[in-house]
Amino acid sequence: MTRDEQTATLLLVFAKAPEPGRVKTRLAAVLGADTALAAHQALLERTLCLAAAFPGPAVLMLDRAETATENRARALGLDIDYQQGVDLGERMERAMAWGLARAKQVLLVGSDCPAMSREYLLAAADALRQAPVVLGPSEDGGFVLLGGSEAALWRQSLFRHVAMSTDHTLADTLKALSDRCRPRLLPTLWDVDYPEDLDRARRLGLLS
Repeated sequence: MTRDEQTATLLLVFAKAPEPGRVKTRLAAVLGADTALAAHQALLERTLCLAAAFPGPAVLMLDRAETATENRARALGLDIDYQQGVDLGERMERAMAWGLARAKQVLLVGSDCPAMSREYLLAAADALRQAPVVLGPSEDGGFVLLGGSEAALWRQSLFRHVAMSTDHTLADTLKALSDRCRPRLLPTLWDVDYPEDLDRARRLGLLS
């Protein structure tokens, strides 16, 4: 992929504003709200640094205003915007449509996948040259990355019948796409939802 092709790809980072009781609730149920918040902030910081190193433009899309996080993102050279929609599916659809009005290709990632890398993002951008949608599966049955290159796909309520945050989210998404396009699947990664995931990230040296 050439430099021009790389910079034609917009990276969107979806994140919740860090607030105790609102982030990493499955972690909080076992380890407490403060530990969950600290994990969320560490994961978000790692993702923001990854986005800052991406060769194309990157935007942090928060679910609500949060001054400290916004200032940190700007310090790293990222733009800021806000998620729009009544649920996660609609927010992702709107974000993809928003991004594709500004770039040829859009990658959307969350902020809780410590295994995400620059190489993975570049592979996703490259895959969009052969397919209109790319998905990065996660071990829990969801996905850690969504990519698109055709704006029309994101004006059709793609996620209307997709249950988010379940062990069949990816399968539901592939079914919803089946009569529209053939997506490209990347290697499977994992995200941090439970204490064992946090331990894994620390054991691998991905989080301190």
